[in-house]
Amino acid sequence: MVKTRSEDTLILNGFTPGETAMGSIYKGLEHFCEIKKSIDESSRFNIILFQEDGPNYLEHFTLNPENILIALKSLEPVIVKGNIGGGIFVAISFIIDVFKRISEKTFRLIILTDSGSPKISKLYMPVLENLLDQVKDMPFFIDIIRLNVDDFEEDGKLMNLVRRCNGGIHEINDVELLYDIFEFLALKREIEVSSLIEGKNYTIPPENQPFYMNLAEIPIEIEKPDVCSVCFQKDDRPIVKCPNCGVITHKACWALWTSKSSIGIPHVFRCHNCYNLIKLNKDFVQRMKLAKEVKSAQILPEKELQDIHDYLVSLEVKDGPKMVTVETTIANPKTFESLGNLDEEPEEVSVAEFGDDEMKFLLCPYCHKMITSGYKKCPNCHRTFKR
Repeated sequence: MVKTRSEDTLILNGFTPGETAMGSIYKGLEHFCEIKKSIDESSRFNIILFQEDGPNYLEHFTLNPENILIALKSLEPVIVKGNIGGGIFVAISFIIDVFKRISEKTFRLIILTDSGSPKISKLYMPVLENLLDQVKDMPFFIDIIRLNVDDFEEDGKLMNLVRRCNGGIHEINDVELLYDIFEFLALKREIEVSSLIEGKNYTIPPENQPFYMNLAEIPIEIEKPDVCSVCFQKDDRPIVKCPNCGVITHKACWALWTSKSSIGIPHVFRCHNCYNLIKLNKDFVQRMKLAKEVKSAQILPEKELQDIHDYLVSLEVKDGPKMVTVETTIANPKTFESLGNLDEEPEEVSVAEFGDDEMKFLLCPYCHKMITSGYKKCPNCHRTFKR
C-alpha cells in the first residue's frame, strides 16, 4: 500500500557557471513547478545556489515558484562553483528546521551537477550518511541529475547517499533533456505506508527516535489558570503553552492529543494550532492515556485543525522570501579547496579548520539549530555550550 503527501522541494544548483546553459535550467524548472502546482497547490519551493561568501537560499519555502526563478536569474552573474557536500548538509539542516513547524509534508531535494561540479570530500561522507539515516523518516527523498559526467567513483558516493532516501541518479548528456527529467521528477513520490505506519499511527525506528526527540520543544509551564484551547475549560489542572505560537492548553489535554498528532513517537507530537513539534514526559503521557476514563483527564472534542493549505498561505511573505547566506564553514565554496586531494583517505585530509579530529553534527541545546562540532558557540543564538 502506498500514499502521497503535499511536497516541499529544494533545488540544489551545482551546475558550473559558464559551462551549462542557464536558459535550459530556467525552462526545466518552470516546467517542473507548473506540473507540481497543477498536481497540488500546496507544493512549495526553494533553491540553494553558491556565491563566494557561501550558499544562498530563500529564507522560507514559497508557494510561488516565480520567487525561486527570480532569485536564480538575478544572482546568475555572481554564482560560483558549489560545494556539493556542504550544500547537502545545509539543505538537510534547513529542511529539519521546517519539519519542526510543518505537518504532513514530504521533503524533496533535487541536486543538479555537471562535469565541473567539485567532488564530495570523503571527510563529509560519514556525516552525510548518518544525517540522512535520521531524516529519511520525515519522509525525505533525494534525486540527483548528472549532466555530462563520467566519474564512476563519484557516482558511487552519490548513489550511497540517494539509496538512503529512496532516490535515484539521473544521467543525461544533453542539457535540453533537463526538461524531460524535471517532468518525471515533478510527479509525487509515493510513500510505502506499511513501512511508516502501524494502523493509523506513524512509527519511527527506535534507533532514530532520539534525533526527533531532540528536535521537539518542551511546553512552557504557566502558573496562573487560563482557558484551555482544546477543551475550553478553565480549572486547576496544570496548563502549558506552545513555545512557538503561545497557544494555551491543559497538559493533560495535550497528552491525549498525542494520539491524533504523533509523528511516530508516542510523546512527540504537533501543536494543534501551529504544527510546531512538541514533547511531553513519556510516563506522563502514558498515565494520561491509561486514565482517560477519569473525569480529570478527559478531553472534550477538539476544535477542527486549520486547513493545511490555508496555514501555508498564512506563512507566505507578501513580497516573497528574502535570500539569505549561510555562514558556516562546512558549506562555503572555498572549503572544498582547502581539503587537499579529495581522492585520499579521510585520515589524510586536514580537518583542522573544523576544530576536531572527527567532524560531527549536533543540535544547539538552546535554540535547536543544527551545527557542526567545529563551533565553540552556536552561530545562531551565540551561546556557549559544553559538548
